[in-house]
Amino acid sequence: MRQRDEETSSVARENTANVCATLFWRLSSHGLRPAEINRLVKDVFNLLRDGGSFTVAFVNYELESMGWPETVMDEYSFELIIFLLETEFDYTVNTHIIH
Repeated sequence: MRQRDEETSSVARENTANVCATLFWRLSSHGLRPAEINRLVKDVFNLLRDGGSFTVAFVNYELESMGWPETVMDEYSFELIIFLLETEFDYTVNTHIIH
């Protein structure tokens, strides 16, 4: 049982590292520097931490009011940040699909 827990933990760390690398690559390809990426993730967390319903458009609107460029956050990067918040910080995000 212990070996299985260690294997699961190893896979989770690898997935998290891959997500971080992907997020870093995506945002840096949009011109953000490492320190800015760190700040952006913190700002997104601060927007989400009290709960509520959020869209990428709303998050971008709020980020823009904080001084970030217009549409700094794309859908895929937003999903990557949510994944990190859920897996690394035990933050629970409920998603709803709208047709």
